[in-house]
Parts: sequence; C-alpha cells; structure tokens
Amino acid sequence: MLTRRKLIAGAIPGLALTACSQNEARFPSRELKLVVQAAPGGISDTVSRVIASLMEKRLGVPVVCENKPGAAGALAFSYVTRRQPDGYTFGHGPVEIAMVRTLGFADVGPGDMDLLCLVTKTQPVLAVQSESPWRSFKDFTAAAASRPGHYVVANSGTGSIWHINALLMERAAELRLVHCPFNGSSGALTTLLGGHVDAAVAGAGEAVSHVEAGRLRVLAVFDRDRSSLFPEAPSVAEEGFDFGASAWSGFYAPAGVPPERSRLLVESIQEAFESGEFQTVCKERGMEALFLGSEEFREFALEQAAFFGQVIPELLRGMRG
Repeated sequence: MLTRRKLIAGAIPGLALTACSQNEARFPSRELKLVVQAAPGGISDTVSRVIASLMEKRLGVPVVCENKPGAAGALAFSYVTRRQPDGYTFGHGPVEIAMVRTLGFADVGPGDMDLLCLVTKTQPVLAVQSESPWRSFKDFTAAAASRPGHYVVANSGTGSIWHINALLMERAAELRLVHCPFNGSSGALTTLLGGHVDAAVAGAGEAVSHVEAGRLRVLAVFDRDRSSLFPEAPSVAEEGFDFGASAWSGFYAPAGVPPERSRLLVESIQEAFESGEFQTVCKERGMEALFLGSEEFREFALEQAAFFGQVIPELLRGMRG
C-alpha cells in the first residue's frame, strides 16, 4: 500500500507538490497572507496590521494583509476556508464568523475552520448627543416607550453586531424603535453628531473620542460590567436588564493546518499580543486585550454561534412582526 501511494503521488504532480509543501524543511519559508474581512482604516484592519507587523519579527518572513470586505465578512471567511491548509493563509476572525451562517450570507462558521486565538473584546454602548434631554438609560427607554416607532437609532449596518445589540435593547425594554443602518459605525456616529438620529449603538472605543470632546454622552454599556472608558456610565445589568453581545476578534485558518504550524502561528500572535505596541493600540481604540488559545477560542466561538443561531431569527421575526 505504501508503494502504491508513492506511485500515485509520483504520477500526479499536484499530489506530490502538496506533500512537499506540507513537509518542507522550514516553515514559514515565504510570505504569509492575512486576509482582513473589513475595509482599510477600521478597527479590524488596525488590529490585523499591527499583529502582522509584529509577527514578522518572530517568523522572519513578511506577513501581508489583504482586505476582502463584503457581506459582513462572509466573502473573506469563505475565501480563507477554501485555501490550502498549509499555514500560509489565515484570516482575521471577528464576531461575525459566528453570525454569517444564521444571517444567510454564507454557509461557513467556526466549525469549518481552525480557530487560532482570540485577542480582543469590545463592549457595545448606547450614545446620544451631549445636548440630549436624556441623562440616563431609564430616561431614554421611558421616552421611547411613550412614543412607539418615533425615535431613530443608528447602527453600523443591517445584521451587524451593533444592529443586533439595538434589537436586543428593543426587545429587552419592550420598545419599538426605528433602526437606521450605515456602512460602519463612523457613519452612524457622524449622523448622530449632526442631529439626524436620536441615538446610536456602537463600540465603546468608537464613541470615546466624541465623548471626550463633549459632543456625545454614553447612557449605558450593554454588558454585565461597566466600561473602563466610561466608568460613570452604568451597565444595563445595573439598570435591571440582561442583554448585550460584545464584539470580539481573533484569527483563524483553513481547517486542517498541521499542528506544528498552527502552534507556531499562535505563538507568534501571542507574542505580538503581549507587546506594548499592541496593548497600547487596544487601549487607544477602546478594546479589551483578551487572549484565548485555540481550544478556548473554539469553545467560545461555537457557543457564540449557538447563541446567535437562536437569537437572530427571533429578533428578525420581531422586526417583521
């Protein structure tokens, strides 16, 4: 049987090439590609490029970022999971890897990839203009309850994690809001600053510069704990509610990467994660630096996929109702 396999590999060059690439003397021996699911300039792109530049020091080869935005990340996820599992292509994996299958954007999820590690978490917040009459989350929900379908809440796009959080708020507080989607949080917050919407749900780090400038006020953090960025803003748990889904991000690869290569990728990402440069980026962009290794990340991502698989259809049915 062993001889036959050798003959088959010799007769089919592609098989021989695959065997050689999987067993090359040194990994990596050429540049790696890191696929980013978002456009240049955003948080996902920043996290990916900082990690990539720091990985190069450990690996000794270039780590090149390639942006493939679209369909809440589904285009990038589908692309990466179809690549050769040789360790040379991996992707930035945000919370949307646990959402796109349920949203119907692509038949891909955490179970279809090798999850390498988690590196960040970002809490959602509800922001209003600083001149708003609402001084607290209770003020806002009371006003919205008194005028169903009147108040407009902006988010970063239909089906995005911040849209899901706005729907969770609506359901938990028994409100009926008008949801206004944008292509990213910058558009949502800019429209709020202009007074064209009443509130916005965004990431804590995305709102912090506007709050520090005195233009916006955070009414609540959609989590069990307060945000270190806004220690004066209560969590929704303190307000008597139990809802909220934080954004998070990590890295993944096509399923079946050889274990020794996967370990090297994780070790190089963890070394980058622990650097002062990455920790500073997290602090400046309002992200919690949180590291989970492969097994912990897989367990967490699968739990998140199960959660979104249940809650998203419920929320969307509520919208249609």
